[in-house]
Amino acid sequence: MLELLREVGVELPDGAGLVRFGMTPGEILELLPSGRVTRRRQCMGLTLSQYAELRHAHDAWLGGLLFEPEWSFDAEFDGVVVGFGGGGPGATDRLARVEIQARSQEDGPGVTSTPVAWEDIDLFGYPATEIVAVLPGADAAPDDPPPADMTVAELGLRLSRPKPTADRWERVTLIGPRSGEWGACCEGGLVCAEEGDGLVGIVY
Repeated sequence: MLELLREVGVELPDGAGLVRFGMTPGEILELLPSGRVTRRRQCMGLTLSQYAELRHAHDAWLGGLLFEPEWSFDAEFDGVVVGFGGGGPGATDRLARVEIQARSQEDGPGVTSTPVAWEDIDLFGYPATEIVAVLPGADAAPDDPPPADMTVAELGLRLSRPKPTADRWERVTLIGPRSGEWGACCEGGLVCAEEGDGLVGIVY
């Protein structure tokens, strides 16, 4: 089981250890079994100054598309891929975001061999509507399916799936308790927005 711990980090499966917010990339790599680590190549993207609105840049950061060379690695644990990200421009040296992506299994989309738990709630193991109904702080209309992307701010969670009609969540992002501070490098605050453009990365 991979357990998400509020304002703490993630307990990795198979006794690999606890990844805490504020750790450096090197400290995290020491915890990860070498055979499970994949180095990723970063693609080119826009510079931070080229974003029409800073809220779009923040959405790119939440979506794991921020260009952070130190964090260009992830780890796979039996059906889930765990990615890591720093605090954004000017604060990349410390972990501020953990993203867990479910790989499709033969049992169906979103069903994984490794449960991803929030206080014993398997976020990928049940239909999205059932998760929203029991997840503290989740707000959705009871008769409508949850949107494709949903943020539960008080828990520091962002849940997403390819489209609203998909049965289960396929990605969850756990955000560190001080993750908003990465916007201090820029004038004004960075705010998540439904219209945010997270399709391009940021080179800074």
